[in-house]
Formats: sequence, C-alpha cells, structure tokens
Amino acid sequence: MKTLRHERSAGGVLLIPVGERLLVPLITVPGGDVVGLPKGRLEQGESGAEAAIREMREEAGFTGLVIETLGTISYKFWAQSEKSRVSKSVEFFLMLYRAGSPARFSVTEVENVRLVPLEQAESLITHDGEKAILRAARRRVRDLSADGWMVVDDRPARARLTAAIA
Repeated sequence: MKTLRHERSAGGVLLIPVGERLLVPLITVPGGDVVGLPKGRLEQGESGAEAAIREMREEAGFTGLVIETLGTISYKFWAQSEKSRVSKSVEFFLMLYRAGSPARFSVTEVENVRLVPLEQAESLITHDGEKAILRAARRRVRDLSADGWMVVDDRPARARLTAAIA
C-alpha cells in the first residue's frame, strides 16, 4: 500500500547588496539538473524562520536575517528511498545578508552555489513554484526600495532591517 507522508520545509531568498545590485544565492542539487533556492525540512521544535536561516547556512554558506514571509508553495513527489508519496509545503522568507561565503556550503547536499542578480534569478530556477517566490521577492524589494536601497514602512520589519545593517 502506498502512503502519503506530509513534510514541512522552509527556505529563503537572501538579498546580498553588492554596489547597486542585489544578488541572491541559487543552489544546484547533486546531479546538476535542478537549480533552486536554499531550503530544507524543519527540525523538531524549529520554526519556519529558524529552519530557513539554518538551511541558508548549510546549503549556501550564508547567514541571513529574516525580514518577512514571502509565501508558501506546495507540491507532491515520489520518494523512491521510502517508496511513498510526499506532500510537501515550503514556507519562504525574504532575508538580508549578514555574513558568509558560497565557499562554505555543504557538499553533501549541494553541488554548486552561485550568486546571481535578483532580476535574473527567476530565469535560472527550475521549478515554477520557486519562480513565483522570486517574483514575490522582486515585488517586495520594489515596494521597499527608494534611492537604490530599501525603506520599510512596517515598523517591526524596519526595526529588524535597521538592526541588521547597523
């Protein structure tokens, strides 16, 4: 009998300001066929935001600060190793770069990490759900941008952003 297992994951779109550009890390999974955003399963007792921060560090080598939620995507797939279907939901967060380097990613989970301009990232992503998350990130950055950098109207988000860049 085939079973359906439910799984929750989290990931992020990390904004790395370089000059007047915003770069984002994209990962290539082993095998090289899939390019996506860093993401992974929530661990016991972990919030979505905590998992997104951890996964960004493990899969891309960067530490980021969560600014806000971008949205959730859901999909199903066949897990060959478990011989079961998996119904997965992935919550994504907009994040701001704090530290790190793509040289520090986990080679057991990721084949490659590359930094690309935010406006080009969507064209490189494999799956439509993550393309939609990148569109949401671009809209939020556009909404938050003024004078080439972000201005935040939401007080809690502004406080987190101010603390991150101070």
